[in-house]
Amino acid sequence: MRLIVGLGNPGRRYRDTWHNLGARTVEELARRRGVALKPGRGQFFMAEYAGSGGEVNLMIPTSYMNRSGGPVVEWMNYHRLEPADIMVIFDDHDLPLGRIRLRPSGSSGGHRGMDDIIWLLESDQFPRLRVGIKVDSEHPELTDQVLSKIPRLQRGIVDEVVATAADAVETTLEEGIDMAQARFNGIIIE
Repeated sequence: MRLIVGLGNPGRRYRDTWHNLGARTVEELARRRGVALKPGRGQFFMAEYAGSGGEVNLMIPTSYMNRSGGPVVEWMNYHRLEPADIMVIFDDHDLPLGRIRLRPSGSSGGHRGMDDIIWLLESDQFPRLRVGIKVDSEHPELTDQVLSKIPRLQRGIVDEVVATAADAVETTLEEGIDMAQARFNGIIIE
C-alpha cells in the first residue's frame, strides 16, 4: 500500500463532526510520523514518509465527502497506482462508536464518499478501514447526524478510536491486512 486516504469534509465548519473521522485518522498518522499535511497539486492535502516497506503517502481530499473520488483517482492515475495500492479510511454509521473494521475489498456500504471513489476507480478491490460512529442519542436524519458536532462527552472515546484506527493502519502497513484484521476487527473501545 502506498496511498492512505482519510475521508472528510474541508473547512472549520466540519472539523469536529462525525463525518471527518477518516481525515482525523490521517492527521493522526501524519502527527505520529512528524510530517505536515500540505496542499497538493489538486483538491487534497498530502504528506509522505518513508515506511518500512517503502514510501507511504497520506491524503485528505478537500473536494467534500461526496466528491472524494476525483482527487483520489487523479493522484492514482498520475502515479500509476493500482486499487490494491491504496487504503481508504471513512466513518461508518452501521458500526457503533468504539468499533473499527478492516476489509481488503467490498462495497461502499452506502457511504457516498466511497461510492464516488468506487465509481470513478471502476473497482471496489482496495482495502478500507471503517470507523464506527453510531451512538445511542442521534438526530432523526442521518445527514444531520453525520454532519453534527461530536458532543464533548464523547470526544475522549473518539480520540481513542482515531488512535486505534491509526494503529490499525500502521499494523496493516507493517504486518499486512490479515494480521491487522485479526488484531483490530473484534475489539470494542469504551
